Amino acid sequence: MILERIYEPLFKDSSHGFRPKRSCHTALKPMQRGWTGSKWFIDIDIKGYFNNINHDKLMELLKKRIEDTQFLDLIRDMLQAGYVEDWQYHKTFSGTPQGGIVSPILANIYLHEFDEFMEQNKQEFDQGKARRRSPAWQKATNHICYYRKRIDALKGDTNPERRTRQAWYEQKIRELSKTPKRLTASDPLDPTYRRLFYVRYADDFLIGIIGSKQEAARLFREVKTFLNTTLKLDISEEKSGIHHAKEGTSFLGYVVQNYTSEKIVKVHSPVYTRVGAATQRTVRERLQLRVPQTKMSEFCQRKGYGSYENVRPSARQSWVHMDDAEILLAYNAAMRGLAHYYALANAAKTGLSKLMYLAKSSFLATIAKKHKSSMSTENSRLRQGKDIVILTNTKEGKPKRYTLFTLRDWKPPQPKEDVDRMPTTAHLRFGRSTLDQRLTANTCESCGKEGGYFEVHHVRKLKDLHGKEWWEQVMSYRKRKTMILCVECHDLLHANKLSNRQKKF
Repeated sequence: MILERIYEPLFKDSSHGFRPKRSCHTALKPMQRGWTGSKWFIDIDIKGYFNNINHDKLMELLKKRIEDTQFLDLIRDMLQAGYVEDWQYHKTFSGTPQGGIVSPILANIYLHEFDEFMEQNKQEFDQGKARRRSPAWQKATNHICYYRKRIDALKGDTNPERRTRQAWYEQKIRELSKTPKRLTASDPLDPTYRRLFYVRYADDFLIGIIGSKQEAARLFREVKTFLNTTLKLDISEEKSGIHHAKEGTSFLGYVVQNYTSEKIVKVHSPVYTRVGAATQRTVRERLQLRVPQTKMSEFCQRKGYGSYENVRPSARQSWVHMDDAEILLAYNAAMRGLAHYYALANAAKTGLSKLMYLAKSSFLATIAKKHKSSMSTENSRLRQGKDIVILTNTKEGKPKRYTLFTLRDWKPPQPKEDVDRMPTTAHLRFGRSTLDQRLTANTCESCGKEGGYFEVHHVRKLKDLHGKEWWEQVMSYRKRKTMILCVECHDLLHANKLSNRQKKF
């Protein structure tokens, strides 16, 4: 809290990681608006940043604004406290404590020096107010303007010779109009106009350049030198480099690249109707965020949805024992969370459609495996109109409706300018509020006995489960602190005699 009060007013607007009301989305949105026209991207990967922060350098940076020696000693002791893993003590010689509550802000303080370095570079690098006009484009535009003025002067004249001259001017305009559409209005190689863009999220940062490749290479060398000499950080040569904006690069899970469309559209123009409708290009060197298909493939493989390349879904065997509603909520949590994260992407639905199809098919395959049927049978059984729906009865007897998430009715949310709220999905993934459903089932979750009196076994914390007994493994895997048992099984559990042989589901 003290460090935040000291450094938050000092941190730069280019820094977005581990800060209040900032996130990945707040880092990406300004890029869509302000990085248009970038020619080069400088991507630098720091080797093991959080583990390689130099303690002496960090304390030196803290002393610039903090004079309280006891407070500084407390931070140094925390940095050098070490950690215990598998009951074995390990010393720490560099880096910030993994999982430490103060580690994120210390990491930001360390790279704040780099933010100031980049801000100074931007002030020195930026030059010019606007690009100069392209000579070829300007020449063609001037001729068109001249012919249009001549047409205005001849309008309404019935003299055949003047009408012929007017038609000749209109024909010249049609011919000349093709030239500006093939050219850029401004000179992309104007040496008097340069811009530098910079954004950082924790140790992941990206630099955009409007300028020559030689200038980008020079800045790349300066950045590496500053990180090596001033901050004692090494970079990965394999993962770092200079990328052309049209090829793009990866940043915060998105593909960042420039896009130019050759599509020509008509625009309303009440003037010069005889010459033809006015037209213009749609997009020119506009920075866009794309959904990376490699990330979608990795996500699909990690979640066990099937083969992304061959579009072959597969069932999730480990979820077969769960309730139908639990399985649906688990798929929904993953699909909705991923869709919300890529909400800023251009053509987000198109980029996510293949993965969402595999997730939907994987859900049907899992349900089919659970009920020993086929995917087509389960699709027909659960289909209600265009949706796949599971209905459950609550304790009050009222049906509850669970709908499988799809992109059809999903509208990419527009996060606020200062923050996007990442959804908390842990409570959705396994058994969200299915206690009522399990109570009304009148079935012991151990021996399978139906009817009679049942009790609920509770644990205070999931971390208290050691995972040695089967019932502990089930409760831990399903993220449940409760289990419905008959009286006999509940007594056996507390007597440590509830064996695996009683397990029936």
